[in-house]
Amino acid sequence: MKVTKPAKTDKHGNPIKVTRGTEARRVAEHINYISRSGKLEVETSAGEVLKGKQATTELYRDWIEKHDDARAAGMASDRTRITTSILFSMPGNTNATGVRDAVRALAEQEFGGRHDYAMALHTDTPHPHVHLTVRTVGHDGVKLNLRKADLQHLRDTFAEKLRQRGIEAESTPRHARGKTRRGESTPVYKIRQRGGKPYIDAKKRNEVRRDLERNNGVLPTHAWDAAIADRRNRVMRTYTGAVRILAQSDDPADRDLAQETERFTSRLTEVATQRTEIARSLEMPQSHGRTGGTTGHRGAEQSPKPGRGEEDRSRPGRGRER
Repeated sequence: MKVTKPAKTDKHGNPIKVTRGTEARRVAEHINYISRSGKLEVETSAGEVLKGKQATTELYRDWIEKHDDARAAGMASDRTRITTSILFSMPGNTNATGVRDAVRALAEQEFGGRHDYAMALHTDTPHPHVHLTVRTVGHDGVKLNLRKADLQHLRDTFAEKLRQRGIEAESTPRHARGKTRRGESTPVYKIRQRGGKPYIDAKKRNEVRRDLERNNGVLPTHAWDAAIADRRNRVMRTYTGAVRILAQSDDPADRDLAQETERFTSRLTEVATQRTEIARSLEMPQSHGRTGGTTGHRGAEQSPKPGRGEEDRSRPGRGRER
C-alpha cells in the first residue's frame, strides 16, 4: 500500500506549479486512467458503479464543483490538492475480487461519511491492485493529511480486511522485510515502464558526481546513512533473539521456524543507499584522502560500525539489496 504522489516536474524536467487549473487537469487524467478511459467499473462512496466515459466525466465534474465550493468557503486554496490517491496491491496469485472487496470495506470504514472517494480494480498487470482516490477536502472542511502513522494504520487495516476474506496477509514495515529503500514514485515507474529515462536519474547522477569531485572521489556521509545501519542492526537483534528462543523450543515446528528465520536474516546484509550505487557506477578514481567522508571502496560510503557484539554485515559485496 502506498500513497501515489503527483509528479513535481513535467517530462522535460520543468517544475509543475500547483494551481486550480493544473490540479483539474491532473484529476481528469487520473480518473480517466483508473477507469481505463471508461472501460472499467469505478465504485464511488455513494454506492454507485460507474462505467463509460460519460459517467466518469460526470464524477470529475462533480468533484471539481465541490472543490470550487470549498475554495469559495475558504476551506481550500488554489494550492490545495483536489484528491489523494492510494494504491493497494497484492501478489499475482491473490484473488482479485477479494482484494477489491477488502479495499471497499477499508474505504467505507476509514473515509465513509467524511470524504468522497472512488475506486477501481486493475487486473491487467502481474499484481491485482486497486486505485482508491479520495477527495482531499472532507464534508466538514477538514483536509485529509496522511502521515506515517496513518499509512501504517491503513496497511494494518488492509491486511485485516484481507484476512477476513480468507486471504493471508500481514502488515510489516519495509525494514523488517530487509528493504532499505523506498519504492519509486508512480510517475517515475510509469516512465520506466514505457522504456523512457526519468529526468530524476540524470539529476541524481549529477549530484553524486559533483559530491565526488568536491571531495576527492569520496562520497560524503549523511545522517541517514547511520540511521539505515542502526535500523538494520535493531532488526537483526530482534530476529536473532527470536531465533534463540525458537531454537530452544520442544516443538519441532518452532525449531524449523528458527532455521527459516536464520536463513532470512542471513540475507539482510546490504545497507547501500542509491547514492552509493550511483557512485559505484560512475567509476571514480579511488581516493587516498579523507575529506568529507571515509571509504576504502571506490565511491562508496563507509557504513557505521555495528554495535558491540554484532556482526558487521554492511561490507560491500556481501549480499544484494532487493
